[in-house]
Parts: sequence; C-alpha cells; structure tokens
Amino acid sequence: MLGHYSKSVIALGIMTACMTSHVYAAPLTIEQRLSLLEKKLSENQQELQETRNELAKYKKNTPQPVEANNYENTKLTKNDRVIVERKTPAKNANGVSSNVQPRAEAVSMADISSYIKDEIGFSYTGYFRAGWASTTNGSPKSWAIGSLGRFGNENSGWFDLTFNQKVYDKDGRTAKTVVTLDGNVGQNYSDGWFNDGSDNLLKFSDIYLTTTGFVPGYPEANLWVGKHAIQEYEIQMLDWKAHQANSAGGIGIENLAIGPGQFDFSLNRQDLRVCARNNNGSANCDRHQEVNTNSFDVHYHSVPLWNKATLEVAARYNASNDSTDQRHEQNDSKYFKVKDAWLGTTILRQKYDNGGSSDFAFQVANNSIATGFMNISDANPSYGNGVYYYGDHSNGLAFRVFTQGELYLRPDVVMANTLVYSQGNDLYDYHTGKHTDFNSLRAIVRPAYIWNDFNQTGVELAWFKQINKANDMSYHESGVKTTLFHSFKVGTSMLNSRPEIRFYTTYLKALENQIDDFAFNDRKSDQISFGAQAEVWW
Repeated sequence: MLGHYSKSVIALGIMTACMTSHVYAAPLTIEQRLSLLEKKLSENQQELQETRNELAKYKKNTPQPVEANNYENTKLTKNDRVIVERKTPAKNANGVSSNVQPRAEAVSMADISSYIKDEIGFSYTGYFRAGWASTTNGSPKSWAIGSLGRFGNENSGWFDLTFNQKVYDKDGRTAKTVVTLDGNVGQNYSDGWFNDGSDNLLKFSDIYLTTTGFVPGYPEANLWVGKHAIQEYEIQMLDWKAHQANSAGGIGIENLAIGPGQFDFSLNRQDLRVCARNNNGSANCDRHQEVNTNSFDVHYHSVPLWNKATLEVAARYNASNDSTDQRHEQNDSKYFKVKDAWLGTTILRQKYDNGGSSDFAFQVANNSIATGFMNISDANPSYGNGVYYYGDHSNGLAFRVFTQGELYLRPDVVMANTLVYSQGNDLYDYHTGKHTDFNSLRAIVRPAYIWNDFNQTGVELAWFKQINKANDMSYHESGVKTTLFHSFKVGTSMLNSRPEIRFYTTYLKALENQIDDFAFNDRKSDQISFGAQAEVWW
C-alpha cells in the first residue's frame, strides 16, 4: 500500500511540474524540474509522517479488539488496568465549558470496584468469634477474662454486624444510615434460638443517621443523630472498654478540625433501673425506679507529638434527671440515691518503624464509674451495673494506668502485651459493699514465633492480684493462666490482622477467690481446657 502511495506521489509531482512549466515564460531545465519534483516529494512525505503520528496516538488511546480466547482462562485481578472513556467538558479562553470531549484513560479494577461501591452506597461490615472447647472435667468455664485475658478463656460466640447505606450525596453533602446488631451465640446447646433463657442474645447497638457537609465551616465533620456513641477505646487482650459511653439515643459531632487535632462530642441518654434499698443496705432489683440519665462525652484526638506519636484526651460526665417523686423516695432511703459521676482519660499512642505499636494511658473517675475499675472481669467504666443502678456511692475516687500493644522483638518473633494497675478509695464494690478501698495489678504477655504470614506458634501468660479492704477486713483475689496455641492466620500482627483460626490448650488456676467466690466444676480451683476458635472481621 505504501509503495502504491509513493508512486502516486511521484506521478502527482510530475504532473505538477508539467503544469507549472506552462506558467513560466521560459521552459524549465531538467535540473530545475528535478529540484521542483524533490521539493514536492519532501512536502508529501512530511504530511504522511504527520498522518502516521496521529494514527499511532489514536491507537494508543483507543481500546483495541482482542481475540476472546486469548483470555478465556485468565482471571482479572485488582491490579489489572482497563481503558475507559471519560467525557470532560472543554473550556474556552474565558474558562467557560463548551462541548464535551471524550478522553481515554487507564484505570485499575480496584478503582472500578471502589467506584461501584461508592455509587451503590452500601457496605456490610462485621466481626464474629466462634469455636469448640472441652475440658478434662466437664464443660469449660470462663473466669476473670478481664484480668487473665481472652485466649483459651472464651466459651461464647460473639458477633457485630453493621449495615451502612448512603441515602444522599450531592453538592458536598452526604447522608448515611447505619444499623449495627450485636449479639452472642451460645457454644454449648445446638438450638440457637433467642429469648429461650440461654446464652443466645441479640440487641441493636447502633441505629442512626450520619451526615457530612451540614456543619458550617467544617465540611468534613460528621453530624449524627440516633442510637450511637463516640468511638470507644478497647483493651483488646482483656476484652473490656477503657473509655466508652453507653447510649440509648443521642446526638453528636465528630471530626471537627480544631487546632492540631480533631474534636468529637456527644450527648447521650442512658436510663437506669434504680434498685430498691433493703433495710440492711442490700439491693432488691426486682423492685426499681425507671430513672432518666444523660451523659456528655468529649474527645480531642489525633494530636501529633513527635514521629509516629499522637495524643488523645477525653472526658465524660453522667448525671441523673430524677422526677420529684423519685428524689423523695431516694431521700427516704426506699431506693438508692443516683449520684453524678465523671471520667477522665489521657492516651498516648506510639507506632514503631517495624510495624509494632504501644499505647500508654491514665484514667481517673469517681462514684459508680470508679466502681467499674474494680470489676475483675468486665472492668468497663459504666455508670450502672448493666441496666441497674445500686450501691451507697460516697464520692470516692479511683485511678488506673495501663499500657497495651505489640512489639516485634525480631522479624520472626512478635509479642502482644497488656499491663494495668488500678487503685481506689471509699468506693462501693458489688461484692464487698460500701467504703471499699482496693488495688489491683493485671499483667499479660503473648509472645509467638512467626513461621510465615500464615502460621504462628506461641503462648499467652497471665497473672493478676486484687485486694479489697472493707469493714476492717481484706479480701484477696488472684489467678494465673497459661495458654499454648498455634494459629492459622493472615498477616503477622496479633492485634490487627484477621481472619484467624487458633488451636489451644489452657490451664486456669484460681489462687485466691475471696472476692467473687468463683470455682470450676466440682468446686475445683483449676481447669485444663482445649479447643479451637475462629475469629474474623471484615
């Protein structure tokens, strides 16, 4: 084809030269005619090259048809790139958009997946743990998880399921609905029916609307209304929350960029069943008042300190909103008096270059929130004891300092760790009563050898001791736990990588039990258990 094109060019050049000869008065010499012919040929070759360049550019930006059978056994991955046509309005010299110009772009399959998810606006996230366990002497019992740790000591199946649907996204404003179901599935009986008196439980922990773009001056801030609370802080190895706000309903704003950090605050409702007071000062929760209480929770977080270190400070205040009749009955000692309580928290987070991290925290609280610091299992800073409130709280104070994290001692050795020291005075304890002083220490380490990204073998070692002093008496509680495990997992982090399947053998020993009077099967003080557990989040 090109050869034919070249001959045509030569012929055209000869004709042009011939026609030109009639214009000049004098005939052209052969040399002149050849010179003119070469000039025309050069111009046409230049035009041909420009055409070739345009054609190459067009082919580069336009997807070319391929034979289907070339890829019939090939599966696309998120890193593969495809050509899409994007239509972008062209702008004239005045910056005004005119006609839409198509433009070819290469995008990855991950980009397309992200776009589809964003366009649909729906996400489904969750967590669960479940497994099988037995012992050398009857069914397994859990004890002091909040002091001796979770591994090999959990005999229930917990789940969180969150459904998130975008309902509006236009002009810089968004609105999303969020619903979270929390629950427990018993690991002992095969029937998993709820409300049959077993361990099968279900509740709504979140049902709220969250928005962006509606707070003046803070387009990235989240304004939400409904059953929700600000992000809680968890001690993962001990399975309790160091800072949280229980919420039946509330309103809050999060991610307000103020100064070097971000500011969150919320107002939450948490009504409690205030138990009747017996003559001897004990509680009768079969008879109770329904008392309205509210909490105000504030966080200032993500404050940079130095390389990979951030600071967070938080505070919570709980107060009751008793009716006149309720106050009179409390003042007459028919029911326990509901007292205001507060909590303060400071957390320093440090990340390390090799992938590890450590948190260092200090907390102080009073009244019923401080009572939560004494709980051997669920040491949550709760205003009530579940949905109930009781006890003669006398404005006592408690504090605790703790650290948690994981360290890579070597590239093939990782160790998770938690250490908590707590102390308080003049508090109400749910076991030893009013005017209780206490101190406790909880220590747990979990080193493991990393065979590869999918296998770890390790041990979890835990010890705790607590002393409560009340009525001129001392009550001692202490215990140890050893868990040997091998895990099939994804990733090397112990605290931040899932899914995980672990096989374990656990030895639990109650050294002293003067506070909760706990015992294993046949009133034994120890237990050997073994089992397997799956844990996953998505």
